[in-house]
Amino acid sequence: MAGEPCRIVVFASGNGSNFQALIDAVSAGHIPKSRIVRLYVNRAKAFATTRADRAGIPWEYFNLIQGGFLAKAEKDSKAVAAAREKYDAALAQKVLTEEERRPDLVVLAGWMHVFSGAFLAPLEKAGVIIINLHPALPGAFDGAGAIERAYEAFKAGTLTKTGIMVHYVIEAVDRGDPIMVQEIEWQGEGLAQLEERIHAHEHELLVKATAKVVGDILGKES
Repeated sequence: MAGEPCRIVVFASGNGSNFQALIDAVSAGHIPKSRIVRLYVNRAKAFATTRADRAGIPWEYFNLIQGGFLAKAEKDSKAVAAAREKYDAALAQKVLTEEERRPDLVVLAGWMHVFSGAFLAPLEKAGVIIINLHPALPGAFDGAGAIERAYEAFKAGTLTKTGIMVHYVIEAVDRGDPIMVQEIEWQGEGLAQLEERIHAHEHELLVKATAKVVGDILGKES
């Protein structure tokens, strides 16, 4: 509703440093007129939950196996795909049915699970925008292990630069339209140093892109 802050829900799977960057940016007014209303994690020991507790942000652990959607030892690809769709649908329902914390924007900040249409379609129908941070340039190194694959290409002499982007989420993995992109050149360092340098740029780009999308959302509502 007009005049209310943009409600943001964050998804994270691990340490949550990008989540922390969003918390700090909202608090400092760098993402204006916004509020982080909930965190979802899919790993029980995700440190992001500690960050949420410190900031007074409610969170929920919701896991594919823990939730009873998939047997731990299941290897059949059809069974896994069906379980993931049921999980995605249940998670979408969670996100959308809690009226007080129903988001205007979902930010995937280190979320290690690829959503199917069972999650994406209901949110799109409800008008909820989903964005994701990915450590590669548009069209390059989609999916997991992007930094490692870029590093191997550097060593092979077939690549001189990589980057990071924040993009809109669609069903094709990491193929949604980019919101902001930053190129990063290889300086001849090892993989660990390259990862550290890329991660150092992620926080700022995620905050800037989130602020841009929040501005777009609030502009449409006014």
